[in-house]
Amino acid sequence: MDFPLGRITIRRVFYSLLALVHWGPREASIARAIASLNLPPNTHRIVDVGCGPGWLAATATTAQCSYLGVDPALRQSCDLAQGTIEPLDATTVQERLTKNDIVVLNGVAHHLDDQTLQGLLARAQACTAVVICDHRADPTNHRLNRLLQRLDKGHFIRPYAFFETIAGYRTNMLEPFTICPLGIPTWAYFTGLYTASGLPCNGPKDNHCAELGGAS
Repeated sequence: MDFPLGRITIRRVFYSLLALVHWGPREASIARAIASLNLPPNTHRIVDVGCGPGWLAATATTAQCSYLGVDPALRQSCDLAQGTIEPLDATTVQERLTKNDIVVLNGVAHHLDDQTLQGLLARAQACTAVVICDHRADPTNHRLNRLLQRLDKGHFIRPYAFFETIAGYRTNMLEPFTICPLGIPTWAYFTGLYTASGLPCNGPKDNHCAELGGAS
């Protein structure tokens, strides 16, 4: 899939190659979260914040949702077969959100400072749900995992406990998983599904862990 972000860099190529390994388990976990909402067909929209090339558009189609990807690195709007990508960021997208949106932060939360993340979460309380898939920061993580987290350039990797209870949300699903290509615990992630509660949530409704191999 082409993504008009300007010149190709070695770092972008390297990231894309790594994404081929860890994308499958992440996409599968996000898909499970969306499916658990039991949405009526063709009634909701996936808003993929920091969408990159828009790989979650296919996931949205499978879930019978429309798709809007947003990424500030995009220079102009880009039409996909399954939806659209717009040059918006985590702040400017907020005015585009509606009650039938599922807001997805896939590998994005650790790039957002507290003010930006909290602002987006506050606005998204009016939406159907929020799905967050991100690094699972834990001091027991494998050394390779901790190294890759540092190389990711995200300056706001938060403790896993931060995502167990998010003020104003009920935690409907919290799924930790480890991606283990060649049997090496390389990436520690989690996926959380949150719906607005109006009150600080008291903890996860479901909490289950999966050990996943490389992308299939």
